[in-house]
Amino acid sequence: MMRAQAALLRAQRDMRSLPTGGMVRDDPVDVAVPGTNQVEDARRIALAVNRAAAFGVFRPKCLVRSRALRKMLDAAGIAGAQVRVGVQLTDGRFRAHAWVEYAGEVVGDDPAAVARFVPMPDIRVAELE
Repeated sequence: MMRAQAALLRAQRDMRSLPTGGMVRDDPVDVAVPGTNQVEDARRIALAVNRAAAFGVFRPKCLVRSRALRKMLDAAGIAGAQVRVGVQLTDGRFRAHAWVEYAGEVVGDDPAAVARFVPMPDIRVAELE
């Protein structure tokens, strides 16, 4: 969980240091075929990020959580996860949400909640080194 908290802090720092829109790109991402245990490993890492977000030093928004989770999955050798962004119009209000998908599944978020958003297929979160 400490690694998850550190990943959240780095993602939050990245959000603050970039200009508006600086975390978004529109180029395609290669999707790898997961190994048998990788989906379960991805779920365990997502649980750690969610717990760190809920009980850690700050309460990050969805884009920060998603970005931290994606970075942790990459670091664990779980390639092919994507941060997705979706939009929704409810009662005249525009809302956006970010989540992570891996092997065709929503990881670390409620699939029913994510289903209420229309995915923006050509929008991806930019990678920072």
